[in-house]
Amino acid sequence: MHPLASEVLAGFIGGSAKTLALYPLDTLTTLRELRIRPSRALSQYYRGCGLTLLGLAPYAIIFHTAFYVCDAALTDVMPAAARQMCAGLFGSVASAFVGVPFECLKHRLQVSAPMYATPQMALANTIRLEGVRGLFSGFGSTLARNAPYNALHFGIFAAVSRTAGSIAHGRAADALAGAVAGALTALLTTPLDLVNTRLQTQAVRAVQHGGPQYAGVCDALVRIAAEEGGPSALMQGSLVRVAQYAPASIIFFMCYQAVKCRLQEPRGI
Repeated sequence: MHPLASEVLAGFIGGSAKTLALYPLDTLTTLRELRIRPSRALSQYYRGCGLTLLGLAPYAIIFHTAFYVCDAALTDVMPAAARQMCAGLFGSVASAFVGVPFECLKHRLQVSAPMYATPQMALANTIRLEGVRGLFSGFGSTLARNAPYNALHFGIFAAVSRTAGSIAHGRAADALAGAVAGALTALLTTPLDLVNTRLQTQAVRAVQHGGPQYAGVCDALVRIAAEEGGPSALMQGSLVRVAQYAPASIIFFMCYQAVKCRLQEPRGI
């Protein structure tokens, strides 16, 4: 199989596996960031999961194509970790126009507002009340979070993999590097994830019970810190986020590396 095709397929399978395994923690992170008391109903924790999986296919195609192209172009220019950071950054920018609408709708479904009870209702009411641009709510904050997230995620994994190879071997090394990459990246990007969640759901919360309305990323960062107890308020949901992304990163990179190796094995005649 062509390396580009194996890159895209490996990314899609890895992304799907981590989403299915840990989606309830994603919902819990969203609710914590919005200061909403979680429901005891298990079904609430999977709201938006199907939509997320649906969006993974086009996202993986665009992100991993851009990632592959950038990584290949820089092969003789940069060391692996720096190259992977640049590729992750480039992939995030390229895939933003596909990823943001799906994430916006996912967040609105996770809030469990009556007007956003199903993916169809979420899409219809978002467009009816806010126009098509409503699907791109939080575009700037999503890109501001995803660009450093993916740059750090792939860069840290590549850097730690070199060290992990002396401690563990094969998939165990992938798991160790994935855990470190996931935990560190999740912790460092928590403030931007918090702001992104608030921006993408503020129209929903305004209809429900009149939550604060933010003008943008900077306004949200300043007001959350000022109104909710200081700079530490920007780390709301950080523990749940780390608990989600450390194992999610293990699952992603183990699947990603295994699929790529399998598909790129030479075939006998």
